[in-house]
Amino acid sequence: MQQLTRTLHREWDNLVDRLRWGHDKPLDVANYIGFGREDYLYLTGRVLRDRGISRNERDQLWHNVVNNFKRFNSREVTDARVEITWGEHTLARTTDSEGYFHVEHYCAPEDAPHFDDMLWQEATVRVVETPLDGKVDFVSHSDVILPREAEFGIISDIDDTILKTDVTSRFKLKTMMHTLLKNAGNRRAFEGVSDFYEALQGGPDAKGYNPFFYVSNSPWNLYDLLLDFLHLNHLPRGPILLRDFGLPAEDTVQSFKTHKADMVDKILSTYPRLPFILLGDSGEHDTDIYLEAAKNNPKRILCIYIRDVQHEARAQRIEDLIEDVSTINVKLVGTYTEAAAHARGMGWIV
Repeated sequence: MQQLTRTLHREWDNLVDRLRWGHDKPLDVANYIGFGREDYLYLTGRVLRDRGISRNERDQLWHNVVNNFKRFNSREVTDARVEITWGEHTLARTTDSEGYFHVEHYCAPEDAPHFDDMLWQEATVRVVETPLDGKVDFVSHSDVILPREAEFGIISDIDDTILKTDVTSRFKLKTMMHTLLKNAGNRRAFEGVSDFYEALQGGPDAKGYNPFFYVSNSPWNLYDLLLDFLHLNHLPRGPILLRDFGLPAEDTVQSFKTHKADMVDKILSTYPRLPFILLGDSGEHDTDIYLEAAKNNPKRILCIYIRDVQHEARAQRIEDLIEDVSTINVKLVGTYTEAAAHARGMGWIV
């Protein structure tokens, strides 16, 4: 199924390229929230033709179908020259076959950009040339989170951890229907998740700003929908780290595990002195990934909270894993009220 889907996607793109559909649309840049330190920047973006997505949380079914079709029928711009300005540094990149550019920039401490003390900073993204348009000057901006005085960081899964997706259902069509027919306004968050996440962000005195990072196997095409979902449900804003390709529940288990594990490792290595709380669900392999991260980063993982998806066999597997790791704090919770009570008892939230 995976190979067939990729083949059909590639053939469709080739047909569109030959007919030049969408190439008359203006340029656009999908800017994804980045993260880093003053001496390090991790940033991804995508150069596209403007898809004309006009969204409102009260959109009707037809609007949702059209917008989601546009999200997955993106017209990426290959071989576009992009310049990313970060402080005093300007970094040149060329987009790949899917229109993505990637920045992972290190610099010596003495050459690090000088920023104010604000948690959020900004990188300027400038498209300077494309094969079709020639020389251009299209400027946009990407937000970048630079945690400084945090007490701990939080890494959270999205699907069936904060967002109801039915990704664990035997009927994968339910997941596809959520993806294709709904918008951010009629997707549902789990009860109590907003209060718990806001409390984690505030920390033990409710005045902090502990950074959130979201890791998901959803494709980048859904980024704007997920960002709107966080905002509408009063969930902390933070980088949303998605995958290059595929609808939810498509690719192999190994691919899923590799993406999430890589992103968790990237975040932990970026902030080596910061402890973390990890949140996921029992539906996929979050527990396995988080336990491996905890083993590789001794004493840095304060707690792993796993939301029970109410599947007996899956819950039993998680309980068996927990029994095997007495040195790692793992909690299988039925509700976020239960998780909040434990975190409060540990002194992490008020």
